[in-house]
Amino acid sequence: MGRRIFVVLLSFGCTFALSKVLLFLYTGSGAKTKEYLPTLHVEKVGTPLIGGVAFILGSSVATLFEAHLGAATILYPLLGLLAFGGLGLLDDWSKAHKRSGDGFTSLQKLALQLLLSALFVAVMPLKTSLDVKTFHLELGWAYYPLATLFIASFVNAVNITDGLDSLASLAAIPPLLLLLLSSQFVSGALLGGLIAFVWFNFPPAKTFMGDSGSHGLGGYLAITALLVNQEVLITFASLLFFLEMASSLLQIISIRGFGRKLFEIAPLHHAFEAAGFSEGRIVRFFVSLSWVFGLASFLIWG
Repeated sequence: MGRRIFVVLLSFGCTFALSKVLLFLYTGSGAKTKEYLPTLHVEKVGTPLIGGVAFILGSSVATLFEAHLGAATILYPLLGLLAFGGLGLLDDWSKAHKRSGDGFTSLQKLALQLLLSALFVAVMPLKTSLDVKTFHLELGWAYYPLATLFIASFVNAVNITDGLDSLASLAAIPPLLLLLLSSQFVSGALLGGLIAFVWFNFPPAKTFMGDSGSHGLGGYLAITALLVNQEVLITFASLLFFLEMASSLLQIISIRGFGRKLFEIAPLHHAFEAAGFSEGRIVRFFVSLSWVFGLASFLIWG
């Protein structure tokens, strides 16, 4: 327990210091306006996209001090954090290069996410079953494509949720805590890094996590859940992310299939904004909902 607390505090300190340094050195153009947000978030244009880089690097440094660094449940999530964070960083760079709010196309991003997910599934030591208390379902080879989709879906869900100050980071804390409770061989480094990031991302945000942060965070959650065989628990605890992703998918299906919108703007947090709710009120409600899902998961399956 003492080592875990040390790693969390070290990660917080490293991320905090890195955030300060990167903000001081930052010379980029910052966040751009999304085409589907013509009037919302105009005041956030130019906010540095270095928060994700800071907490990924800070968490990675702290993880090196884990007593069981060689354990699969610590090593592979660390590699996933770096790999998916790197993919997101490429997307952030592409946005800056194009000087627009969009980097890779949706298909390009999905293809890269699936490829990276498949690589991790191919090399990780995974059980091919779903186990929830006394329930056991052996999936055999079918488990591997499902696990690939699981990782890619998680990455997209967190990425889509990252649209309001502190929303994605605070909503990720309940599933992260559940992962820490599920195994003694899960690192607490990312938790410390996220708490430090919130310090700089709390409204008015001094930095955003960018796609680097949201991709890294989503990949870390999914990979750890697979390795500790807690896919059902972590999926339910992360339902807020999947509700956000579902709202975007349903919006696309409705527009392309029926020529009409389900929401004025998707995903769900932007729909609430368009309805007149303040950003702070939406974040408080959504994060509270995430904690409800996390507590319910712990009581039912924990």
